[in-house]
Amino acid sequence: MGEQKKTKKELISELSSLRQREEKYRRLIEESSDAFIITKQDGSFVDFNKAMIEIFGYSREEMMTMKAQQLYVDVSDRVRFQNEMEKHGSVRNYKMRFKKRDGKDLSCLVTMTAIYQDGSVWGYNGIIHNITERKQAEELYSKLAHSSQAGVFVHQNGKFRFVNPYMCEHSGYSEQELLNMDPMDLVHPEDREMVRQEAVKMLKGNRHFPYEHRTVTKDGRIIWVLENVTSIDYFGQRATLGNSMDITREREARIKLEEIETLESSILSAIPHAVIGLENRKIFFANESVRDVFGWDPEEVIGKGTRILYRSDEDFEEIGRRFYPVLERQETYREEFPCRRKDGTDIICAVSSSRVGRRLEEKRIVVVYEDVTERKTGEESLKESEEKYAAVVEQAMYGVVIIQEEIYTFVNRAMTDITGYKVDELIGMPFLNIFTPDYQKVVLQRYKRRMSGRQVLPLYESQILCKDGTIKDVEIAFGIITINKQHADMGYVRDITARKRAEEELTKSFERIQRRLEETVNALASMTEKRDPYTAGHQQRVTQLARAIAEEMQLSESQTEGIVVSATLHDIGKIYEPAEILSKPDILTEIEMLMMKVHPDVGYEILKNIDFPWPVAQIVRQHHERYDGSGYPEGLKGDEILLEARILAVADVVEAMASHRPYRSALGIERALEEIRSNRGILYDPQVVDACLRLFEKRGFMFKLHPYTELKLRCSS
Repeated sequence: MGEQKKTKKELISELSSLRQREEKYRRLIEESSDAFIITKQDGSFVDFNKAMIEIFGYSREEMMTMKAQQLYVDVSDRVRFQNEMEKHGSVRNYKMRFKKRDGKDLSCLVTMTAIYQDGSVWGYNGIIHNITERKQAEELYSKLAHSSQAGVFVHQNGKFRFVNPYMCEHSGYSEQELLNMDPMDLVHPEDREMVRQEAVKMLKGNRHFPYEHRTVTKDGRIIWVLENVTSIDYFGQRATLGNSMDITREREARIKLEEIETLESSILSAIPHAVIGLENRKIFFANESVRDVFGWDPEEVIGKGTRILYRSDEDFEEIGRRFYPVLERQETYREEFPCRRKDGTDIICAVSSSRVGRRLEEKRIVVVYEDVTERKTGEESLKESEEKYAAVVEQAMYGVVIIQEEIYTFVNRAMTDITGYKVDELIGMPFLNIFTPDYQKVVLQRYKRRMSGRQVLPLYESQILCKDGTIKDVEIAFGIITINKQHADMGYVRDITARKRAEEELTKSFERIQRRLEETVNALASMTEKRDPYTAGHQQRVTQLARAIAEEMQLSESQTEGIVVSATLHDIGKIYEPAEILSKPDILTEIEMLMMKVHPDVGYEILKNIDFPWPVAQIVRQHHERYDGSGYPEGLKGDEILLEARILAVADVVEAMASHRPYRSALGIERALEEIRSNRGILYDPQVVDACLRLFEKRGFMFKLHPYTELKLRCSS
């Protein structure tokens, strides 16, 4: 059945609906901030919305008399645009540059569709989106990013997509190198997980302040950066925008400041006097010693006036009249003044004050209260003590001197006995004159360091030149004292010439004892040599290797010498073995082997009563023990075996396998090294094995083939 004809009423209804929709779309177009236009192919305008007028600045009447090409900055852009339209029939987000009525440039995105009539392009309709402000903002942001003193970057899909020059500068990489890198490659390996977590928090809005982490520059330096990230849209995809600032110096300064503050706090806590900070005579700081001096807890006095520290209003006013005018003229002031503790006890304090800053405008000062009550009440006792001390000093067996302005101002009788000068000859003499030229420089340096308040070792040795030309060794000690409110250097001078001579004799005695020890060891070693020439050469080579292993393991010189002595004597127990067994050209029988296995115990018995400075007897006894407990004679294992014995065991095996024996020819050094390598951690200490392998494979160690030489110890007194 054919389509029924629509009634007039229906047609009117549809027409009305179409007009409503048309009106709706026209309102949308008119209210849009983008320009909607219809032009003929020759560029003349057919229609446009209000935004077109607002964007370009022309009136509707002016626009209707113009052509589109008049709006282009470069007319050739119009030609390119038409070519694109003829080729594709439309363009989308096509970047174009236009000019406004006032001559200013516009950056726009154009989306157009060709209008066809009778198969040919009649004109165009579309949208012009003004991106001038956005482009200006982008250019501004780009300039800011490139001139920023912080690193600015964008990363997307695990790669940097943008980095500014500062980012390159503080990382050490070029822009091209960074654009091929994962941002995490710059982060210190230990900080990477933390950075991931903190960045995720910030991107999710759960963190609102930057985080710090370490980065590794191209040249391997480690720097600290402060980093901030946010999520952005970058060319249509989500990306991360970040900035990072090198805070290495600031962090170091902050750490230094914290250390200084901690040090200041420690110093203030350690000062046994009350230290109070004042502003307009109100307390804003008090150290712990306020409790000891005044009986107040530091928290109690904060915010209170200093009136609570004095006996009366009159005292409070009086100290204010004394202190503040003086501090206007000078930085510090000190005076003794009566004060009162919390419990009402009256005390005398030495009050030292120092203004904060170069001027006293804010009346901020720091005051130190030292309780000198006992000192004041004990002045008479002190005077008596000083008199007694003077008598003691005068009768002392060592020289006592006081130096001011680099001359002697006091010397006691003992000092004249030491130097040969009379008292009146020393008083007024430059103090350096009695020291030998070799010591004058160091003595003067120490004196100046003390007088400048720097730390100096209190006790040291020197030499003085006596009046008769003799040189004496002396021990001197000095310390700063105050005489008549001036610094002075007071010390003692002890004649140690006799002691030094005794020390020299002691050194000679030690050397004689050391020679006796060497002779004893060599005598014991020669006993073995006479019984078994193989053992003699073996012990020498084992000693060479054992010493080298000990030095490779960086053992102390004394411990190394103990190993050398033990290696020299390690087979001394074989002197009790039958010569037939020692030189037997065949494999030993089980009984003969059992007899051979007693030589470590025999060696121990021979050596145990010799007073070596090392556990030589035990080392010799244990040199056939094995790391896993399979050795003899006691089956010790691991750290139960002395380290020296573990070294000796490896040296013994390597030399034995590498050298000729009566019952076999030499197996060679490669077989010997393979033996300790394959049994590393099983029969032999792994650290000792590693040291031995390094000697042969990296250090080029070789056994020295020379006649038997006697032991010479290296250790000294």
